Amino acid sequence: MKKLWTLSFFLLACAGICNAGKTYSAFSVEVSGKGQPLLLIPGATCSGHEWDETLVHYKGKFQFHVFTLAGYAGLAPLTNGPYLDSFRFQIEHYISENHLSKIILMGHSIGGFLSLLIGIDSLPEIQKIVVVDAMPFFAGAMNPAATAGFSEEKAKMTFAAYQSMNDSAMFRNQLAAAKYLCNDSTHWNQIATWGIHSDKKTVAYSITEMMGLDLRQSISSIQIPVLVLAAYSASPQFPAYTREFALKTYIEQYEACGKCSIDMAEGGTKHFIMYDNPVWMYKELDNFIL
Repeated sequence: MKKLWTLSFFLLACAGICNAGKTYSAFSVEVSGKGQPLLLIPGATCSGHEWDETLVHYKGKFQFHVFTLAGYAGLAPLTNGPYLDSFRFQIEHYISENHLSKIILMGHSIGGFLSLLIGIDSLPEIQKIVVVDAMPFFAGAMNPAATAGFSEEKAKMTFAAYQSMNDSAMFRNQLAAAKYLCNDSTHWNQIATWGIHSDKKTVAYSITEMMGLDLRQSISSIQIPVLVLAAYSASPQFPAYTREFALKTYIEQYEACGKCSIDMAEGGTKHFIMYDNPVWMYKELDNFIL
């Protein structure tokens, strides 16, 4: 009996190692540390290294599973879409195949959107979710008249626009985006570099997919605590965009989610909250996940 138990234990351990080393077409993942699993999904075009400072802050407290999504930051792209479904379902398979439990799932931007999608699927292995500056219906926040539905035409147009740029023009485009989305200038070149090394079709189609999905009612099914960390930075070009207006938009977006709580940063915090306002972000996170 003892030999049988030992053999069973060995096989289970081997299965865990084999799964941990398995190659997934929809992402790469770096695992480090010990303890409760903390799964980290970065934003569009970004590498998992977006979370480097977060790993330093929580060193010794969690087992980190840091994802980079296929087609972003130099990772080989998927052969075809839909992209979000591939990201979503392969992450869910990764969770089950590696027998993870009591998971904290944290995502930024499109990673936060994916975290909501996974939360809607009600995986019992997930204990809490953190959404860093993402909404269940981005298009609706920008245009109240927006309707749901994937637009192949928009995706093709965006892809064509990217394809028309040479390397220099693409870098300028991504650098401008980095400056718009992040106040901390020390990270602009890195964000832009991730962008120019991202697959243009993946970026165009995955973002268009996200913009066409409306999760505002679907999130009512989430039955675990969700912390939404929202950015706010005043813009002189849009004086009506006050902190109160931004907070109201977030509250309306998450209205159907009874388990969601929203914390909004003070002014001067753009989309990359982990870079622009880390002290505030870690304070909010500590209160939620520790």
